[in-house]
Amino acid sequence: MSGRQGLGVLWAVGLWLALLAGIVVAWSPRYWAVSVAITSLSIITICRLIRARSFRFPLQTLLVALIGAWGFLQIALHTTLLPQLTLESSIVWALGAGAFVLGSQILRDRAPRHLFMKLLVWSLTVLAVCAMLQFFGAPERVFGIFPAINGVTGTLLSRNQFAALMELAAPISLWYMLDRNPTPGGLCYAMILAATFTSASRAGVILVLSELVVFLVGLLFARRREAKAFLPVFAGLGLLVAVAAIIAGTDQIRARFEDRNPYELRRELFDSTLKLIAERPWSGYGIGTWRAVYPRAATFDIAVLANEAHNDWAQWACDGGIPFLLLMAALVAWLAKPAIQSIWGLGVLSVMVHSYVDYPIREPALSFLWFALAGAVSQFEGKHFGFKRRMPSEDAG
Repeated sequence: MSGRQGLGVLWAVGLWLALLAGIVVAWSPRYWAVSVAITSLSIITICRLIRARSFRFPLQTLLVALIGAWGFLQIALHTTLLPQLTLESSIVWALGAGAFVLGSQILRDRAPRHLFMKLLVWSLTVLAVCAMLQFFGAPERVFGIFPAINGVTGTLLSRNQFAALMELAAPISLWYMLDRNPTPGGLCYAMILAATFTSASRAGVILVLSELVVFLVGLLFARRREAKAFLPVFAGLGLLVAVAAIIAGTDQIRARFEDRNPYELRRELFDSTLKLIAERPWSGYGIGTWRAVYPRAATFDIAVLANEAHNDWAQWACDGGIPFLLLMAALVAWLAKPAIQSIWGLGVLSVMVHSYVDYPIREPALSFLWFALAGAVSQFEGKHFGFKRRMPSEDAG
């Protein structure tokens, strides 16, 4: 391994640790957990800015930079109703944009990217197993140590956020299977799918299984001549799905699917959010302000705090205006083809689909992981711009 490759591998390990640090403490509702995610990502971002000699940005970076700066623009132009809330949320969005750049820079070469993906899939598999053990324990404890507050699944505060984490992990395990690791990759996938069943997230189960279907269809079309050779793979994956269902049990998720009107509350929230959007369609109310402005358009009393719109796309339009919504839609559309081509990037699209019925990337640690993987996916697009800077040692020489 050359010196450049060795350094790239170290950066990949550093990025993995920075992202994982925020995920493993996200179970705490206190702000220190968010601070861990922000601090760990900030440290590696600063180190990369200091040490990098050249920058090679995918074209999607232009969109992401605007997305990350949107809240600050709202503050500068005085279009946000609550500047303090917008500032707090804008810091997270800006760091998300930074995670995208880090992913595109650190994971653009094969060796660092493969190491990062392997570390990520194994660590998320461990978290999946811990989530299942937590569910079957009494009382529920995170890692068997810390008391879990109501709703915590794995290391995240809600079942849907945990399911989104599994949506990101599942395609990586399928890619790992294809990368000459059928047994460990299959084991990882079985545990990830079982944990998704355990979470009892309807959207999560549908999307993780949909990722499997897309993977199998893509594999079949890409290697038609070898279709017969892949029959054992298809059979093995079918067996893994059955094993995962047996391990996790299907009673809870089946009961949730039998709910006759599962999205009644979400529909009411969505209708109220549409009313807010109609009042300020272009400027929005300010990034991070939905919770504060929602009561003015509420059509019913749910007797509890409505913390989010349960539809990120609608909430983005409410907070940032329709232009911000279009920026996010353009980014996702631009990432679609390379995400499918990579296999491991399918989760980037799945989480965005999940965002139509929930708010998975409102959790900063999960948001940073999504943006980092999106940055890695963007390198498959092929069009870039960049520059090389002179280091102080070069000037001295």
